[in-house]
Amino acid sequence: MRLMRSKTLCILVLLITTPQFSLAAAPKVEKKRTPLLTDIALQKGGVLVGRLTDKEGNLRDEQKIILRLDQEVVAEVTTGKNGQFELKGLQGGIYEVASEHGTGSFRAWADDTAPPSAKQFVVLIENDDVIRGQFGLTPDPSQFPRLRLSPAQWLGIGIGVAGLTVGTIALVRDNDAS
Repeated sequence: MRLMRSKTLCILVLLITTPQFSLAAAPKVEKKRTPLLTDIALQKGGVLVGRLTDKEGNLRDEQKIILRLDQEVVAEVTTGKNGQFELKGLQGGIYEVASEHGTGSFRAWADDTAPPSAKQFVVLIENDDVIRGQFGLTPDPSQFPRLRLSPAQWLGIGIGVAGLTVGTIALVRDNDAS
């Protein structure tokens, strides 16, 4: 008889708290994401102009810049005294501009085809904190939403856990007594 009461109590606690969890879910709000690519307008003759800085905004001179298109190196250049570099003879496309401590992806637009929001030059910011994920297993923090529960929801969770604990203890004692 005690076993039946314990089971009934556990089931009631679960039935009371479970619907609350599904009703308590907050609506998902889409956050505006920053674009992965920056649009860059190439200058006449397919010239890509850029500048290399460090995290603090200091210009980086005499640094090697590598330009890739589809994982193939298209050009290499060294920055000047003011951190500027120029790459000539380019066509529109998606390029990766890389230095020793930073990389950026840019969508280059041929002369007079760039959208109005396109920038006129590339700004590549070096960062020593380069982190690279492997095999796509790097977790995305947005996949793990933060719990924002009301006091009543926390109370429901507490009652549910307490009910499961009491029910489990009662079942173990009843089985030991048998």
